[in-house]
Amino acid sequence: MVNFFTTAVGIFRRLINLLIALASLLLSAIWLTIRDLYYCIANLFLPRRHVGSVVLSDHPGHGGVWPQFQAPIQATDSRSPCPALNALANHDILPRSGKHISYKQLSHAIQHAYNLAPSLADQLTASAYQLDQGRGWIDLQDLSALNVIQHDASFTRPDIAFCPDQGAPHPDLVDKFLSHASNGKSLSLDDIVYFSGLRRAECRRTNGQYSMTWSFLHQFFGSGNNALMYSVFGGDVKDLRVWLAEERFPDQWEPKNREARGHTIMQAMSTTLIIELNINEKRKLRSEAREP
Repeated sequence: MVNFFTTAVGIFRRLINLLIALASLLLSAIWLTIRDLYYCIANLFLPRRHVGSVVLSDHPGHGGVWPQFQAPIQATDSRSPCPALNALANHDILPRSGKHISYKQLSHAIQHAYNLAPSLADQLTASAYQLDQGRGWIDLQDLSALNVIQHDASFTRPDIAFCPDQGAPHPDLVDKFLSHASNGKSLSLDDIVYFSGLRRAECRRTNGQYSMTWSFLHQFFGSGNNALMYSVFGGDVKDLRVWLAEERFPDQWEPKNREARGHTIMQAMSTTLIIELNINEKRKLRSEAREP
């Protein structure tokens, strides 16, 4: 029976659950920050990893030798909007099917393949918890939910309003992005900032359901993806073309970031801020560039 007492009890119960959730979130954030600070300090004093040994010897990719690539089977395999995760599945570092992947598997794989600090790998994996539904695992295609991992103004996918299947890259978008490398061989941070402004302006103009206009969080997340891409690949156009368009690791490739304890949250955040805070959708077009 609906009455004042049951209503009050319901409100109280939900407030308690909210406080527990907030306390858990706060404690997790504090613990993650402490861990990341440790890795930052360790990186200051420990020698950088040697070229050829950025991926450790007991993990796939050591010495640039990656497990065999196999393109996904569209009818059965699950893929995400994220080239980093899809490449891991295409090389069987994550399950090739892209299904029933635990968060521990996800964090472990991105940590070692891309030389990320465990703190950063765990933070990136935490985004997927929103899609868990209490299962304890995800399929890669689950990450296509709007504004969780997937976001508008992607460099490799049309907005979800135009392309509901976010599991495969679009080579024309990849080519457009890479064509903005100032020297033709390597993308600078300024190149990435410039193209981000062009891409957001284009999507805002053409997509009536564009979702990033008032969402700094999702804008920041998009810039975070680009910051990690820059740090891990060093802007190398040749390697990025293979990774972004084919979602595979180039032969003999290894991460350009060589920190002893991996790339940290603080490092990623600093590069992300540089990108995000310099994006200008109304920036004057370069003389050699054409408006998309």
